Amino acid sequence: MRARLDSNGPIFLQLKESIEDDILRGLMPPESQIPSNSQLVKYYGLNPVTVLKAVNLLVSDGLVYKKRGLGMFVTLGAPGILRERFMKRLEEDELSKIVLSAKACGLSPGAVHEMIDRLWKEE
Repeated sequence: MRARLDSNGPIFLQLKESIEDDILRGLMPPESQIPSNSQLVKYYGLNPVTVLKAVNLLVSDGLVYKKRGLGMFVTLGAPGILRERFMKRLEEDELSKIVLSAKACGLSPGAVHEMIDRLWKEE
């Protein structure tokens, strides 16, 4: 989880996104338990309602579920759900802009692929 949440957007969304990032990166694999609401309240110094709102969103998105008396756990399909959402957002928000700019500059798909391959290797 993020060490700190900031003032860039609603805190409950930042907390939700922090847990989603950990799921996507494999730090919270399927069937693993996420920190309890009280642990999150204490760790971040948040209002319990803020934490509850974030966790409820994770539940409604199908990313975590409650085991009665045990806590909240990552669903089996959570990494796939998040990966699919990321790919859709990447295509709609970022790649579409790149393709439009490349076309406007007269670049071929091959040239764009070469740039992506080069950047991929540098990272």
